[in-house]
Amino acid sequence: MTTHSVTIVTFALLSALLLGSAALAAEGNTTLAPLQKASGEKTAFDGMLQVSSAYFGRFPFMRAEDVFTTIVKGGDSSYLLLSVQSPDEYARGHVPGAVNIPLMEITEAKSLARLPRDKKIVLTCDNGHRSMAAALFLGQLGYETYAMSMGLSYWNGPESGIASPYPGSAGYPVSMVATDSRESIAFSADTGTGTSARETIIDRTRTILATDRNLFIDRSEVYDRAVKGGDRGYLLVSLQRPADYAKGHVPGAINIPYYDIAKAESLRKLPRDKKIVLICYVGHWAGSAALFLNQLGYEAYDMRFGTLGWNDTTDGLGEAKGYLVALEKSLNLPIEKGVPKK
Repeated sequence: MTTHSVTIVTFALLSALLLGSAALAAEGNTTLAPLQKASGEKTAFDGMLQVSSAYFGRFPFMRAEDVFTTIVKGGDSSYLLLSVQSPDEYARGHVPGAVNIPLMEITEAKSLARLPRDKKIVLTCDNGHRSMAAALFLGQLGYETYAMSMGLSYWNGPESGIASPYPGSAGYPVSMVATDSRESIAFSADTGTGTSARETIIDRTRTILATDRNLFIDRSEVYDRAVKGGDRGYLLVSLQRPADYAKGHVPGAINIPYYDIAKAESLRKLPRDKKIVLICYVGHWAGSAALFLNQLGYEAYDMRFGTLGWNDTTDGLGEAKGYLVALEKSLNLPIEKGVPKK
């Protein structure tokens, strides 16, 4: 095997373990009515599971280094750089060449009309969390999406003016003891408001964003209330691969690997009367999973910065640990400032 081949294989392995924002953190946690498959019918529920499973089964990430080399510097026109920052955030600093569609506007018809179907869409934000929510939504609609790993925090945190750069590891305790998942829980309630999976996805995502639904949770709340405090109102769900979960995870978390989260048998493990906290590697997979579960009517949150932010010394970060820890720094790549591109 050549050196080039080894590099590709190594990055593929590291990337597969990736990856797992304060901007959406607001009060107002309205939860949608549960979305349910009607007996004997193919419904919006079936369609949502199908497109979501396809998304969680692929690799929706692009390294910041590759974004710079291939798109910003290389000018590869097969990609579209899309910032989901707010207009003010975008003006303070964004990846050069990125167009701006704020996450809060991503479901609007005029926003979707700006996105070409023949390009790969690379999403950027402050730290990758919002990008992953947008990547899921657009991926569900059939776009080929990728989120830039750790966003502007890794690209150039000091110069981008972001409000929530990676804060470093908290050094909280980890566990290697497996927690059993709950017994099978029956699905409940209706078939949703849309007449198709696409309409339902757009309608429910629009509702979540319009009500300032908080998709993110800070690790300190998880530690103080759920882990240390034993609050039974939380259910912690690790999205790690089983082998990584066994090497170290947030204490008390059950394990549903990210690639299984959109399967019906996984959803049957999730209660509707608890706050579901999703924990992955750096908070990225959990960003997509949080939006997905909220679309189905669960109250779910992405724990910002995932296992890396919880304790970056754990072997639960898997074989990609070295790469993940490197995301804590800043590459100091070029930043563009100014009003959004139209």
